[in-house]
Amino acid sequence: MIKTAIFDFDGTLADTIPLCREAFRRAIRKLDGRILTDEEIERQFGPDDLGVIQKLIPGKPELHERGRELFIHYYRKLHADLAPAPFPGTAELLSTLRNLGIRLAMVTGKRLESAEISLQFFHLSEFFPILETGSPEGGVKPDRIKRALSRLNAVASEAIYIGDAPTDVDACRSVPIRILSAGWAEEADINGLREKKPDFLLTRFEDLERFFREHHENEGL
Repeated sequence: MIKTAIFDFDGTLADTIPLCREAFRRAIRKLDGRILTDEEIERQFGPDDLGVIQKLIPGKPELHERGRELFIHYYRKLHADLAPAPFPGTAELLSTLRNLGIRLAMVTGKRLESAEISLQFFHLSEFFPILETGSPEGGVKPDRIKRALSRLNAVASEAIYIGDAPTDVDACRSVPIRILSAGWAEEADINGLREKKPDFLLTRFEDLERFFREHHENEGL
């Protein structure tokens, strides 16, 4: 039975990866004139916003805080154009889960500031009273999931994490907590997710409500 659902954000509730990439690209171009490719930017994903800036501008700590500020500036400025809405039906799904009595939390690798910008922009903040965010060093998702469970007074055996990255499977295994791999974003790494053998894998966002109804009502799952 699933009593607690912990959601990732980027690529899970909204297709915000293109927004993140472009905000980082413009921040770095403003700082030192380089124009980074998508691959160069995504290779550094894992840490929070500041951590990605630190990896994109190695050896120049004096530029890191300014880089973070520029990232936030462009993230906010470009949001309406590059990530105008969450996946269709997101608010309705979260409302349904809450009405079913399923407790909700968010654990994301994003930094608190950018996470709050998007949650407010999408009018989703009310669904996530528990919000755990990343670290410049990265690699903290298992700890953040455990913290979210503790804050909810929930047990991992009755919870599930929903995330889109293959690394999310590894993070959940180390908690341990069940994972539903989110394969519905346009750029989702379906093969990478399958190779990790998550507990569940869905490729359509609209199938989430049925999944939760079945697993909330079935004591054996």
